[in-house]
Amino acid sequence: MKKFCDPWSIVFMLFLLILTGCGKGEESSTVAFEQKEKEQTEETRTVEHLFGKAEVPAEPKKVVLLSHVSWEGSLVSVGVKPYAVMAYDNEFPPHLTQELEGVKALPYADEINSEEIVKLDPDLLIISDRYKPLYDQLSETIPTVVVEVGGDWKEDHLKVAEAVGKLDEGKKVIEDLEKEAEDIGKRVREKTGEETFMAVAINKKDIRVFGLTNHATNSLLFDDLKLTPAENLPEDFGENISIEGLAKYNPDNIIDLTFFNSGEFYDSVTQGEVWKSLNAVQNDKVHTLSTTWGFWDPIERQKGLKEIESLLLSE
Repeated sequence: MKKFCDPWSIVFMLFLLILTGCGKGEESSTVAFEQKEKEQTEETRTVEHLFGKAEVPAEPKKVVLLSHVSWEGSLVSVGVKPYAVMAYDNEFPPHLTQELEGVKALPYADEINSEEIVKLDPDLLIISDRYKPLYDQLSETIPTVVVEVGGDWKEDHLKVAEAVGKLDEGKKVIEDLEKEAEDIGKRVREKTGEETFMAVAINKKDIRVFGLTNHATNSLLFDDLKLTPAENLPEDFGENISIEGLAKYNPDNIIDLTFFNSGEFYDSVTQGEVWKSLNAVQNDKVHTLSTTWGFWDPIERQKGLKEIESLLLSE
């Protein structure tokens, strides 16, 4: 005997099929929308900086960095190779020569033509606060992060790392450096005791005496290594003085960061009576570093630490 389906049963089944299909369609649409929204969110990040906020690529591929200090070392330390950076006489800082191989060298300048930067077509521009006019001209069309030069080098480093989406990696770099500095500083202090230190750089026409704060060199010597500063050092980042101005300082140790270690003025300082009268000079405790760019980036800083360790602990 044949069984016939109730017409109402057929209608009910069709209704269930339609309802299920709609549900799946709505679910697919929701998933697609959420995925699209997620992708859009991941495409850019908001980075707060000195002059405001910038929407920067989540993973920038073509980074141009303009600064008189070697923040490119911060990029390299977190695994990012910049596309272009500034270079003195087309030469990169000596501690980054190998790491920056193939990077485009831009001439150092206090004023930069915005058209030349546009031609580079960067997807992220990182600049120091010295280039405010450039920021005003380009920030509307090129994602631009501005970092203030001076003060705490760690803040500079972390802002550069954040700009390229590597903030956690940047923090780890600092943690590792702090541990290394603590170890080296402890061993140096055990050897030198209460001996005092002063950092200098003999320029082409004057002498830079580094102070106690607001400079990466000062931070390295007196915060990280916890060395004893010489008397009369400037409270701030430092001061430029004449040869005669050296007379008020008489440290037990001099950390020499001179870049131009030759020439008429250099000879007049190092061969003069004031220089020769200093305790550090008389006791052969002038420690000349080859790392002379100011310790603003982690790679330079780490090399500076190792060089200080070698000079002070091998004697």
